[in-house]
Amino acid sequence: MEKGKTDRRVQRTRRQLREALLALIVEKGYDAVTIEEITERADLGRTTFYLHYRDKEELLLESIEALSEDLRAQIERTPMSEWDFTNDQQPPILLVFHHAAENASLYRIILHGEGATRAEQGMRNLIARIVLDVLTVRVPKEGLRIAPSVPPDVFANYFAGALMAFITWWLEQNMPYTPEEMSSMFRRLFFSGGFEALGL
Repeated sequence: MEKGKTDRRVQRTRRQLREALLALIVEKGYDAVTIEEITERADLGRTTFYLHYRDKEELLLESIEALSEDLRAQIERTPMSEWDFTNDQQPPILLVFHHAAENASLYRIILHGEGATRAEQGMRNLIARIVLDVLTVRVPKEGLRIAPSVPPDVFANYFAGALMAFITWWLEQNMPYTPEEMSSMFRRLFFSGGFEALGL
């Protein structure tokens, strides 16, 4: 019981620090944020901060890693039967836009490259790995056949770059379209060329 209480206390403290950091980055930019400001905003002491994190970059990277892991887990739970590229509301693509909308502040930080220079690259690599897994593992398991005219890893990275650019623009414009509208537009724009590249 005591261990459970301690774990919950640690999780609550880390959440307070993450939320304080993200709020401050949105307000003044990563470089201008100090550890003192983070702890003041979180209503915690500096000693508490250093019990959990080495510096503010480690705190930011943990936030980004948690976000990436959540997105990966959600996409991997999507049944292969729903990866229908002819569907205008293609579920995994729509899921990414919903995820970006729900975590807009952190996505803006990632996509602007604030603080952690590896963040945007890491998110793009995550999406590319998921697409590559679908093409090389999940599609064959389902007995589906594709005849790509480009290597699958090239296609996966092209897809990830295009999707990240779409999300970046959408967030910078304060999401003028719904996730459903963005998913539909991305699918139509991307796969008009993507189908030919996949040999579909």
